[in-house]
Amino acid sequence: MLALADLCQYIRSQTDVGEGISAGILDDRLQHCIGVFDNNRSPDFRIPIGGKENARYYKLSVSVLIHWGTTQREAAKKAQEVFELFYGVTNMKIKDSSVAFFAASAPQWLGFTEDKICEYVIPIEIYVNKEE
Repeated sequence: MLALADLCQYIRSQTDVGEGISAGILDDRLQHCIGVFDNNRSPDFRIPIGGKENARYYKLSVSVLIHWGTTQREAAKKAQEVFELFYGVTNMKIKDSSVAFFAASAPQWLGFTEDKICEYVIPIEIYVNKEE
């Protein structure tokens, strides 16, 4: 099963994460950090014809929060960089999970925090092949 911590490690291995990256929490005192959050508000429990043993994949929905600097230009650049780690990527291995593909939406501007730090969010659906 693909965990949020595995996604954090993947992002960390591909780009600068500033002062850190975390799963399920974000230290908003930092000026440059990334958070990865579970976005499964209503899990997808579809069962294919023939029963659940015929399911070939499961779907995870996550949000990647980019909490980055005091200018929108700086934050947008980092959000686009992280988005490119997922957009159009297919057939990859993350830790012990085989990801069929990522369905990433473009970074969405959230605005400024009370401390004037810019934030973007990237919604991502991850289709993970079931282990054989």
